[in-house]
Amino acid sequence: MLTFKQIEALYWVVQLGGFANAAERLNTTQSAITKRIQELETNFGIQIFDRSGQKATLTRMGEELLDMAADLLGRRDQMLLKMKGFKPFSGSLRLGITEITAMTWLPKLMTELRTLFPELVVLPKIGLAWQLQQSLLQGQLDMAILHRELRNPFLEAEPIAQVNFSWAGSPDVISPTKIYTPEDLSRLNIIRQDPDSGLNAIYDEWFAPYTPQSNLFTINSLQAMVGMAVAGFGVACMPEDYFAELFASRKLVVARTTKAMPSSLYCAMYAKQSNTMFYQEIARIAREVCDFSQPYGGLSA
Repeated sequence: MLTFKQIEALYWVVQLGGFANAAERLNTTQSAITKRIQELETNFGIQIFDRSGQKATLTRMGEELLDMAADLLGRRDQMLLKMKGFKPFSGSLRLGITEITAMTWLPKLMTELRTLFPELVVLPKIGLAWQLQQSLLQGQLDMAILHRELRNPFLEAEPIAQVNFSWAGSPDVISPTKIYTPEDLSRLNIIRQDPDSGLNAIYDEWFAPYTPQSNLFTINSLQAMVGMAVAGFGVACMPEDYFAELFASRKLVVARTTKAMPSSLYCAMYAKQSNTMFYQEIARIAREVCDFSQPYGGLSA
């Protein structure tokens, strides 16, 4: 007899790279996952994993079954959605978000999800983008809102919204009449987020081939980074719309540059072929409610 528990065990052991990770993802024990795989092999007289090495690897038969398992799980989810709407999704959604999402449209998203999925428990986790991506790949998160620059072959990426950034500093640091080259800005004191922030890849690409080094100051908070820029410690790259009031009050000045300002497409990312239709619906809702320019509650930045 073939069960969906066995199919899920096969799929997640491979996707997450081990029996322990699959057990955590499926909220069970490692021994239970092992038993499900052994039942598949024994009941049908096949070998799914080659255990001759230090790490179990898929056999040729296992590779063929994996593709079928992914298809079956996707079709199951599609059938559930068509029969019951989204009611079967009554468990938890572990959602990774970066600081800018938490500061803006997270409350709107939570409100909408509570209305559409009253039995779904949403568990937001705020963190730096690289850390969230790793948690997603390890099965510790179900979905994360991340920069497209962090896309991965094991993750689907549903576009949410484009966010435009600007290099800016206090009037004592940035002249509104000067036009700066990337080289000019790279020589100023640069305030940027922690290395685990996905924005750093965007910064580096914009500066290339110039690389600020000794003049770098890093901090793991967008708000703190902008605060340092307002205080005159250097220049920072920030979402201009969100901090519009700081520019209107002349506490910050946008640097005029010879190169177009950086931008990033934020995406909802999740493991490939896992509850695909459900996650696509979450992404659709996120697209409808997202607004990276407005602080939650209409508060000023």
